[in-house]
Amino acid sequence: MANASTMDFSYLEEPTNNDLKHIDGDLGLPVIGKTIPLVNDFYNLVDEHYKKYGPVSKLGQIGQNVLLCVGADINKQILLDTEKNFSNAKGYEDTLGQFYDGGLLLQDFDQHKSQRRMFQTAFKFDTMQHYAGTLNQTFKENIEQWDKMDNFRFFPNIKETLLDVGAQLFLGISDFKGDEAKRMSNIFIEITDGLIGVVRVDSPMLPFTKWRKGKQAKRYMQRYLIGKIEERRNGDGKDMFSLICREKDEDGNYFSDDMIAQHINFLLFGAHDTTTSNLSYIMQHLAQNKDILERARQQSLAVGKDVLDFEDLKGMTELDNIQNEALRMHPAVMMYTRRTIRDCEIGGVHVPANTVLNIPPQYTHMMEEHWDNPQKFDPDRFSKERAEHKRHSHQFVPFGGGAHKCIGMNFAQMLVKCFMHQMLLKYDWDVPEGYNPEHQAFPLPKQKDDLPLVLKRR
Repeated sequence: MANASTMDFSYLEEPTNNDLKHIDGDLGLPVIGKTIPLVNDFYNLVDEHYKKYGPVSKLGQIGQNVLLCVGADINKQILLDTEKNFSNAKGYEDTLGQFYDGGLLLQDFDQHKSQRRMFQTAFKFDTMQHYAGTLNQTFKENIEQWDKMDNFRFFPNIKETLLDVGAQLFLGISDFKGDEAKRMSNIFIEITDGLIGVVRVDSPMLPFTKWRKGKQAKRYMQRYLIGKIEERRNGDGKDMFSLICREKDEDGNYFSDDMIAQHINFLLFGAHDTTTSNLSYIMQHLAQNKDILERARQQSLAVGKDVLDFEDLKGMTELDNIQNEALRMHPAVMMYTRRTIRDCEIGGVHVPANTVLNIPPQYTHMMEEHWDNPQKFDPDRFSKERAEHKRHSHQFVPFGGGAHKCIGMNFAQMLVKCFMHQMLLKYDWDVPEGYNPEHQAFPLPKQKDDLPLVLKRR
């Protein structure tokens, strides 16, 4: 066991271990491993490995061999990391780290703890109250015209709406329909698209690849944010960017410009894409379960307001349970990643140092040993009376766990409630008859057809 304050950080310079010959599993094809079935049929691939090889098995991916680590006990060991065996920075280095290096999720131990304090004011009680008002107004202006659109698809419209939220609450751009906000939205989309770029070459010789465009967008965003820091630091803005610019470290010094820009860039990604995914699945399941939709609507009607004030949020228990159930079935992050720092044991298996670990929360969320009829959309399983999610401390981990548990969890919950309250009061909605879409797992879970909806104003 290591003390984080006296740790040897030489592991950051070590190459990844790919020698997993002593561990059961299937590496798949040369070079590409099992990447294609992992992307195309994520749940069933994990299910096949778990049933055939057990909770820890080797799996080949493009560029590296990894261990697939499954189950609530393993979630607890890795996410809590009481023995300081697992690195986030090295786990995400070849994926998120290519575009969001320096982000809070990609920090380890004391560095992570120190930089997490940068966000303390941005997520305080009184700050969240301020956010609620902005959220409500943005949602109201965006969804007002949705029922007038032909061939309405929910996903691109909620994505645009949440980018407007990001422009205001995260970046402090007051004119969220103006040119500056649109430019930032396009830049953000290009960075996110870069995550799924196949040709990983950042060269003028290949200027039109997603990877190249994503890298260029990342550099632009970094320059943009750094160029605004002094102005925000000297102002009195309540947006997250401004608040973080004014935070100080333990010694009373401002955090560096590069560090602030990296954190804001990742915060945009972490808060925006995950909630876009979550809301898309909430809308689908409510369309297919009208009794549950109506119960949520009755609770919203009982509030007696067009929008939710901050003090109303706690009472929206139906929406709490609905959001949790959508996250159980479709967690917004399909794979957590770590890399071992030293030799250790996981699930009874000896794991060498510098081995990449993949932890799929969705699979644990669907295990019959923890959940009753897990294939069914049933928000009541999260009610106080049933509380299925409390059978094991780490069977339900949509926001991660331990020191790296999502710092924006309460913000995401507030955002979902504020949005769904307005939708329930304004619209009825349906999906096509017999709707059973194909699903995308990466870079975020979504319906491949972008969720077609028929909206009817109430």
